[in-house]
Amino acid sequence: MVFDLTDEQGMIQDMARSFAQKEVLPKAAEMDETGRFPEELVRKMAELGLMG
Repeated sequence: MVFDLTDEQGMIQDMARSFAQKEVLPKAAEMDETGRFPEELVRKMAELGLMG
């Protein structure tokens, strides 16, 4: 079996990683404390096509 990502899958992975590092990580402590995921992040994820 070949488990390598396609070029498209690799681009999606890179985009998701970059988003998490730039947008989610800076807010992670606050999200842990409040138990809430900011709506603005959900909107940004949707704009990037990361919501399914």
